[in-house]
Parts: sequence; structure tokens; C-alpha cells
Amino acid sequence: MSDALQEFLNKNSKRAEEYQEVIEGMMGDWERYGYAQSTLIGILEFIDEHNSITDNQVQAVENIRANPSKHAW
Repeated sequence: MSDALQEFLNKNSKRAEEYQEVIEGMMGDWERYGYAQSTLIGILEFIDEHNSITDNQVQAVENIRANPSKHAW
């Protein structure tokens, strides 16, 4: 494996770990992010299976974080 590819994989793995922590925190805040539970679980499963996260998944997490629910569950 080339050094550039290994560097990319390591960087993406670190980002995946960071977002795994972010998502787990969001899952613990049911009032604000419960509406997006299925999306967040899907992203967590992807991270677990691939030790990676896509740019689109990062954007989805950021969109959810920026738009917490205003409804009381």
C-alpha cells in the first residue's frame, strides 16, 4: 500500500472515530436528536463496519446537529 493511501486511510479512520463520539453523544440527547435516530444509527453501523465515514455522512450529521428538534417528545 502506498504511503499516500495509508495516510488517507488513517486520516479518515480518525475522522470516523471523532464522528462516532459525536453521534453517540447525539443519541444520548433524545429530545433534540431522536427524530434522526435511524439516520444516526445507520451512520454508526457504517463506521463500525468500515472504520470510515463518507463526506456525505459527515454533512448529514452536521445538518442534524444544526437542526435539533423543537418538539417535546
